[in-house]
Amino acid sequence: MYPILVSTPWFNLYSYGLLIAIGYSLSTYWIIKEAKKDGLPGETIFDMLILQLIIGIFGSRLLFILEYTPDQMNFSSFFAFEQGGLTFYGSVISGTIFNLFFLKLKRLPFWRVMDCVGFGLPLLGFARIGCFLNGCCYGIPCKYPWGVVFPKVSTESLHPTQLYEVISGIIIFIALQKLRRYRQNYGEVFLTCMIFYGFCRFFIEFWRADNPVFALGLQLSQIIAILIISASVAIWKLNSHSKRLRIIPSDKIQTTVKSK
Repeated sequence: MYPILVSTPWFNLYSYGLLIAIGYSLSTYWIIKEAKKDGLPGETIFDMLILQLIIGIFGSRLLFILEYTPDQMNFSSFFAFEQGGLTFYGSVISGTIFNLFFLKLKRLPFWRVMDCVGFGLPLLGFARIGCFLNGCCYGIPCKYPWGVVFPKVSTESLHPTQLYEVISGIIIFIALQKLRRYRQNYGEVFLTCMIFYGFCRFFIEFWRADNPVFALGLQLSQIIAILIISASVAIWKLNSHSKRLRIIPSDKIQTTVKSK
């Protein structure tokens, strides 16, 4: 494993942080691209994503500590980001709540913008390569050829669950591009992204070795996955009854953004 890619007397370049930055940059690039294509103000969306990044990091760190080490809820442990320890769901939940208030303040259509976010969000999965290099988020013993040995954890091959999530993200990204032509209402892309990710994450967790059982024989991430899938399906049905969220044919899309 390579938790530190470059070490100098002045600073260390951590693989975990670098890959998070790369993953978020790819995701941001694609979201802005989709926003501009849909006639949304790219600069405003970019500002939202930068602020969301900060909110998301704190949210994901908070959920991680609450799940794994609630007894270490203190200032020094909370800000020890170089040691790893971020939970994706914490970022999604806190980021989505922030986006709701931000877009309302800017008078931008929430679900229309969130569809752009949904198109680019799966690319954030590349950050899991940082988990792989850091040696965290590993899986249970693996007898298959693709098993990986994490020296700090075990001498036997383990499931590279970090890479499973990277592959899942790529598949979700491609699937959303294919499903683009079939959507009928704004919000469907983001909700589909949440459903697909929740489904993948639920099953990947069965191979994770470092997550404790939370309740009903399931890990916290699995319970959150069930809740997110259920909520996404329910919201999808509610949105389908709203005429305001109907997608306008591409040849009639206005370049000006109107608040919904």
